Amino acid sequence: MAEDTSIEPIRKLNRNESHDLSMIIKDRAKVLKAYIEEEAARHIADFEQHISTVYKFDEDEVWREAAEKAAEVVAEANKKIMAQCKKLGIPAAFAPGLSLQWAGRGQNMMASRRAELRAAAMTRIEAMKRRAATKIEQQSLDLRTQVVAMAIVSPQAKMFLESLAPVSEAMGSLDFKAIESEISKRDEVRRLRYGES
Repeated sequence: MAEDTSIEPIRKLNRNESHDLSMIIKDRAKVLKAYIEEEAARHIADFEQHISTVYKFDEDEVWREAAEKAAEVVAEANKKIMAQCKKLGIPAAFAPGLSLQWAGRGQNMMASRRAELRAAAMTRIEAMKRRAATKIEQQSLDLRTQVVAMAIVSPQAKMFLESLAPVSEAMGSLDFKAIESEISKRDEVRRLRYGES
């Protein structure tokens, strides 16, 4: 005798169960939306730390060695410059010279650059927040729709409920390199357009 592999149909939800489940889904959506704000704040903090980091020449062995060699070259060049100034009769107080400076922040030392990067990051984070909020709303609606579907009998009503659009992608991570690349490309276009060097 063949084994019966049919699955027993799921029992229909009553009105109270349907209501309670819908309320839980709504509450869960609220918590997830609060999480979006928390994640956005974390992304902003990470970004601010990233653009505010100052790298010291002596925190990396390769950097330290390169800076020391460069300092030796600059010192030797300044000796030659001073010797020539002496020959030309230029007083030491007025003599030109070379100096070496470690740029521990690169382009990020300029406030205008940080502001530009910050604006781009904030725009990206806002888009991520909106996309995540939309996903949560879609999931919430989908779950509540499923709860309602478990409480209805009409095939026409079920067909209508199943016609919902799929959920979009979740909130991803912020790509600092992509933001910097976009701004660099825009700066290059601006320089080419206006003949800036």
